Amino acid sequence: MPTLHGTLLQPRSTAQCDVTASAVVEFGEDGRFAEVRSGKPKGRDVLGGDGRWILPGFIDAHLHLPQWDRRGIDGMALFDWLDRVVYPAELRFRDPDLAEKLTHDFVTGLITNGTTTVAAFGSPYAESTDRSFRVLAERGYRAVFGKILNDMNCPPGLCEPADKALEESRMLAAKWHNAEAGRLRYAFSPRMPSCCSEKLLRGSAALADMLQCHVQTHVGESSAVVHASRETHPDQIDDVDVFAEMGLLTPRTLLGHGVFLDQQRRRQVAESGTALVHCPTANLFLQSGLMDYVAHRAAGIRMALGSSVAGGFEVFMPRVAVAALQTAKALKVHAIPRGAHPVPGPAEAWWMLTRGAAEALGWADAIGSIEPGFQADCLVVRPEPWIADLPPQQQVSALLYTLQPCQIEHVFIAGKRVGPGTPAPT
Repeated sequence: MPTLHGTLLQPRSTAQCDVTASAVVEFGEDGRFAEVRSGKPKGRDVLGGDGRWILPGFIDAHLHLPQWDRRGIDGMALFDWLDRVVYPAELRFRDPDLAEKLTHDFVTGLITNGTTTVAAFGSPYAESTDRSFRVLAERGYRAVFGKILNDMNCPPGLCEPADKALEESRMLAAKWHNAEAGRLRYAFSPRMPSCCSEKLLRGSAALADMLQCHVQTHVGESSAVVHASRETHPDQIDDVDVFAEMGLLTPRTLLGHGVFLDQQRRRQVAESGTALVHCPTANLFLQSGLMDYVAHRAAGIRMALGSSVAGGFEVFMPRVAVAALQTAKALKVHAIPRGAHPVPGPAEAWWMLTRGAAEALGWADAIGSIEPGFQADCLVVRPEPWIADLPPQQQVSALLYTLQPCQIEHVFIAGKRVGPGTPAPT
């Protein structure tokens, strides 16, 4: 097993990110970190060295696999974009061979950008979802993944009866949840309330509870989404109320976006233990709005970050984290009167990219940190050399704002090097 040597970045909390020069990181045969110390490495199989940094692998907690090759298509609001971009992209997944190929591209692209764990939506097609899981397993990737669910208000080729959708999801969960030594987990994945009947939503909640799987969906993504939820489920006030009534607010649930949540809804989400995934690049790209991260955090909601591909065009997660910081600053300076509250800083951004996201995904004791006993998911990077001359906390900031994908030299998942540059199986 290789030994890593370099400057170690270790997010400890939302307020603390430690920097250790000349750190040595050793892997165990079980794919976990065996030792982390300061000093000189021993032996010959050493990666890193002068000018290199060792970082926890990045975690992207909300994105869509079928949209991977549809990034950056601008000029539309959410529902128009769904009709013209998303639904045609998903319809292609009726072809399992295409799904398999695109999943390889997806994994390769994520690894190239330093992302070692995702929570991602698949297509409505069971065979293609199974093929995607097979690729994730074959490539040694870590993922929460599931077949997307909708039985109304979608094109005919994507809608399916609730009973069929639930049964296929149950079978996929039985096969893939906690597979590959726990690297793969299943998520019941209702698209959003306006696309799902009460039967489908309640069934998803019941099966996820029975099988102890994740749930992932969208909440308060735009004002139009909230309005559509009220029209589809008129007995509930909004989409948070729908999820609460259907039993979908749980500690295993991931809610994407959350732009339109008032203080009462924030408290409701926080008290249920549900995690919220901030997708700042997508929220702005689709002109949905600016999520108030500071208010959500103050309410006690567990938070993670998501690229929201392809609503979000950016897949390099440090840039998504920077967008989260800039969004918080914009809300502060444009408030009337101007806000006086503190905004999240670089240490909190690194936390959201790693340990905080791991907590949101229920992997707090396994990933997101470089310490003995944790899964050896990490990166070796070579940033601009002047960063090393700064004081430690300025290093934390400069690294976040200037790191680039081309500076990633090695990516490890469970102690195995997976890229960049590792060819995909054919």
